[in-house]
Amino acid sequence: MVKHLVFFKLSEEGMEQQDLIVEKLNNLKEEIDFVRALEVGVNFAEEERAFDIALTVIVDSKEALQDYASHEKHVEFVTFVKSLDTHTKVVDYEIEKEQPSKEFGNASIIKKANIYFEGNVTSRTVYESNGERKTLGIMMPGSYTFSTDDAEHMEIIAGNVEVEIKGEEGNVEYIKGGEYFEVPANSSFDIKVNEPTDYCCTYIK
Repeated sequence: MVKHLVFFKLSEEGMEQQDLIVEKLNNLKEEIDFVRALEVGVNFAEEERAFDIALTVIVDSKEALQDYASHEKHVEFVTFVKSLDTHTKVVDYEIEKEQPSKEFGNASIIKKANIYFEGNVTSRTVYESNGERKTLGIMMPGSYTFSTDDAEHMEIIAGNVEVEIKGEEGNVEYIKGGEYFEVPANSSFDIKVNEPTDYCCTYIK
């Protein structure tokens, strides 16, 4: 994965438009569906060397970062912010995907099961102490289609599946126990379960 950091030094005119700049930056998360995570921070340090706004974007690869740079919504924002005589500094670097924990810490589990496809897929919802939502479940052999609201990190704990994500038709991923796949927000995926499969889904805001 790749982390993209941008620091913005605003002109006097830019400071007058600061709230709009922050709003436009936050909107990029919804407008560019392959962005895995996006965070905007407004500086409070009263130092001459300080920048005014920091942006953190996480995407899957260097190629995805190039796609982000050329995306029409990003280009539109860059054109806007440059018109305000804004100075920027950028840092890009690769990061390793976090390996999923084999245990839950202080967590709350919802007793009521989630039941789909006539009982062939079942799960229970887990809330970790930091508010992160997960579902822990079992899929029986069969073919299913799931829709997503939030982005999802699907860890296959045991079993094996074949996955095809909306927008990537023809690109079938073969995932076995100990591996995972990720699905963008507001999307869907087709999954063929080849044997009883144990999974953990983490929802990414």
